[in-house]
Amino acid sequence: MSPTVASLDQLDHDISAAYIALRIARSAYDRCPSAENSRAVDQAETCVDRLLDERFAVQG
Repeated sequence: MSPTVASLDQLDHDISAAYIALRIARSAYDRCPSAENSRAVDQAETCVDRLLDERFAVQG
């Protein structure tokens, strides 16, 4: 397996994990809308966005 494919696999895995974390953060916020949970959602969204940007850059 080439390094590019391996890094894409890892990046895809990281995106999946970050999306799961985002779903959990949103669920926690839905149950208890607090400033702390709002920050957790913002951080999780930022992480997913950053990883998706990296994935898009690798494709191009």
